[in-house]
Amino acid sequence: MRREKMKNKEWMTDEILQMMDQRRSLKNKDKEKYEELDRKIKKEVKAAKKEWMKGKCKEIEELQDKHDHTNVHRKIREVTDKRKQKTTAFLLDNDGNLAVEVEEKLAIWKAYIEELFRDERGDKPDIDCVTGSSILESEVRKALERSKNGKATGSDDVPVEILKVMGDTSIKKLTELFNAIYDSGTIPEDWLLSTFATLPKKPTAKTCEEFRTISLMSHVLKLFLKIIHAKIYRKCEENTSETQFGFRNSLGTREALFAMQVLIQRCRNMNCDVFACFIDYTKAFDRCQHQKIILDLRRVGVDDKDIRVIANLYWNQRARVRVEDRLTEQVEIHRGVRQGCVLSPTLFNIYSEEIFAEALTDLEVGIRINEEYLNNIRYADETVLLATNLKDLQLLVNRVRAASETYGLELNTKKTKFMVISRTEAPGALMVGNEKIERVDTFVYLGSVLNARWDPAVEIKSRIEIARSTFTKMRPLLCCRDLSLTTKLRIVKCYVYSVLLYGAEAWTLTQASEKEIDAFEMWIYRRLMRISWVNHMTNAEVLQRIGQEKEILNTIKQRKLEYFGHVMRNKERYRILQLVIEGRIFEKKSPGRRVISWLGNLRQWFGLSSNELFRRAVNKSMIALMIANIRTG
Repeated sequence: MRREKMKNKEWMTDEILQMMDQRRSLKNKDKEKYEELDRKIKKEVKAAKKEWMKGKCKEIEELQDKHDHTNVHRKIREVTDKRKQKTTAFLLDNDGNLAVEVEEKLAIWKAYIEELFRDERGDKPDIDCVTGSSILESEVRKALERSKNGKATGSDDVPVEILKVMGDTSIKKLTELFNAIYDSGTIPEDWLLSTFATLPKKPTAKTCEEFRTISLMSHVLKLFLKIIHAKIYRKCEENTSETQFGFRNSLGTREALFAMQVLIQRCRNMNCDVFACFIDYTKAFDRCQHQKIILDLRRVGVDDKDIRVIANLYWNQRARVRVEDRLTEQVEIHRGVRQGCVLSPTLFNIYSEEIFAEALTDLEVGIRINEEYLNNIRYADETVLLATNLKDLQLLVNRVRAASETYGLELNTKKTKFMVISRTEAPGALMVGNEKIERVDTFVYLGSVLNARWDPAVEIKSRIEIARSTFTKMRPLLCCRDLSLTTKLRIVKCYVYSVLLYGAEAWTLTQASEKEIDAFEMWIYRRLMRISWVNHMTNAEVLQRIGQEKEILNTIKQRKLEYFGHVMRNKERYRILQLVIEGRIFEKKSPGRRVISWLGNLRQWFGLSSNELFRRAVNKSMIALMIANIRTG
């Protein structure tokens, strides 16, 4: 077993393996020869690793010279990604019984999928198809262009790359096929059968709940559904709340984190307490009721033919699970949006929108900004409810829970948490039904650390340590003498800085945080240059040797300023973020000096008043000039 494990290492040679066998035979027999051979093996291993790394570095440099970034990334992963997804060889059923044989695992997975997607679903609704425009060749071409290469195939084993090289005649035939399906609503049987691939959520996954199921579908079906998605997206988008940031054009985790971080910071500076409940749903995407999805599509005005296609897809779908090299029996799917389907995020958004509309419409509870109440921030199912006192937060939780249960969704009380951001003690308990929700001082929301003291340094320190860990994992490559400094710096910017600067647009920096960021940057440069602390080399000397100026802090300044201008110039898209930045919060500031704030960073860095910053933000040329001044120092 050990020999096979060693043999799998790319740098291993047959000579070293033979010496290892010889060493094993000498164990407990001839100590002197054993130790001599052991030293020789270690020397050979070191040389083999060095030679292997040298070859990989050469390959990376050659690919870099050709600007082949895809294969550069692949080679870097080969060298640095040591995560081997190890899973247990057995599976536990609901009663805790151990299953080792494939047949037993197949039975467990089949039972799990049947239970997960079982629902008292009614008959498929009758749809009179009056509206719905024909699919154009241009729509097919656009969908093909947006399809990504290298994705797993469905049951037909046709990769998307084959579809992309089709000529005009084939595109025309495909368009005719899509229109025939669209006009009749009849979906091919093969398209209705999905294969679930299972991915462990953690290395010690033992039960089905600890695995993620990914649906493998035909790329022709995916192409067809991309076209349907383009048809329904606008109407669904128009009926989605401003506080939903998930799966929407021009919105994402950056916007959700910005709204959350800046809102909390402004409330704290204005002595406005914030009571936040971080809601977690149990299997939210798998419990959406199909009949309500169709009702929601009708409510937002989606065309009849699009609704019919979606209804036929959902009412007739079947799935099976791949276990090792075997497949379970087919199971009918009676609820949930299709995992891995391009339609699913949009369908879930309008589904959850109806829940929150029912729960929160006309409810004057939350954080009052100007004459509005902001009481929720959402990214898909990642939901935060906001209030200024515990009583109001309890009301919000009760209303959302009741509306969610009407739509088949259940709050996970073990993972749902609540936090109080206040300058004073705020005792009390939050309840979901008869269960008490855990109160926490820190919570990781969308990868960003929020804390009850609203200390902005907590998140920045966390990002620094995560980036440091990323660098350490890549250290064998980044500290290799055979890789040019230019390539090392490019890799650091791509892999380490991107981790560090996640959500940087929402950061509020103190002088201490700025020093920590500068120190981390110098820590990286010293390791790239293999400069030890015993060399007693100053930072100025290190920068001179590396031919580089400190840049991370300037990058943060640039990104914050760019984002500020971007938000202030797009009122229609970012109205809620503009409200968070400049809206009036109805509380009084504490006496004393001005507390550091997100906008205060910009005032301090550029020596401008708030009014002048707002005036310049709407002028793209002025922002570009300010950014140029940052770059030139």
